[in-house]
Amino acid sequence: MPKIDELLEAQGTPIPNRFIAAGKLYVEYFVQDSTFESKDQLLESDAYRECVLPIFNDWYYEKYRDLTKYNVKTSYLGVAFVYGQPIELKIPSTTSKVVEEGKVSKMMFPDHMQENEKIEEIIQPNINLEHMTEKLASDLKQQIAEIIAYSRSINIDINTSSELEQSAQNMSMGIWGHFEKGLSDILANKPELSAVACWEFHLAIEKSLKVLIHSKTGQGKHGHCLDDLIGWLKQHGCELDSSELMGLPSDKDAIKLRYAEMMKQPIEAFSYYLIALKFVADVCTKLDHKHRFKNSSFTLKMAPWAR
Repeated sequence: MPKIDELLEAQGTPIPNRFIAAGKLYVEYFVQDSTFESKDQLLESDAYRECVLPIFNDWYYEKYRDLTKYNVKTSYLGVAFVYGQPIELKIPSTTSKVVEEGKVSKMMFPDHMQENEKIEEIIQPNINLEHMTEKLASDLKQQIAEIIAYSRSINIDINTSSELEQSAQNMSMGIWGHFEKGLSDILANKPELSAVACWEFHLAIEKSLKVLIHSKTGQGKHGHCLDDLIGWLKQHGCELDSSELMGLPSDKDAIKLRYAEMMKQPIEAFSYYLIALKFVADVCTKLDHKHRFKNSSFTLKMAPWAR
């Protein structure tokens, strides 16, 4: 095992992938004979998955512990405003339900806030909603539900879009990152960082439009002017409701915000965020999708080697 691991390390194989790769190398180079007709048949067998592969998984876990686990993003960052203060929202990217304890679970990809989800578990840190007036609490819950819906919708649409050239696909993968950078700046609760947050939200809108242009025309479009990008899409038969963008800073002012040459209060950046979130969600629904994953679910059986 150590020799196989040294080889995989030299090849640059990520630690979470090594136990599967090590099992294949073991069969390919060390197994001389077996009751199976071929080594491929052995690798595809239940005996291999349930008896052999767990040995490799255990060895790697004992050596590397949590480094064997994939660094998978399981939540999206969001922000709400409470009592004039920005608060963090930790939005689960998926939800799950246990079907059979320790064996089978159901994973869902909702594009909205589900009835069994609790606002209190999404707000970080938790606050006491009972101290709010009924109207304030109701408005906050409605606002958070909308933020959750738009955030999930954007990410599902981006990650399942099809028919995109590689350059456009690469660009699409950066859209949500601009939201999260901007939200981190809002959470700092400083005007100079809130200004930079507005620039990040501008980029999120800009990139979503450019990806849609690629999707609809197969062409690239340059520049930071949102009106020009929206106009280009209109010329190619793709209509967007951009009325709420009219109150946002121009491309030239957005660049000034980038360098904090203009100041914005956190609540102003928050308003920009809500407009950008809604608009980008609308843009992303217009991308081509071969398969629709919104509100889909999968029943998953725990792997024999899973810890």
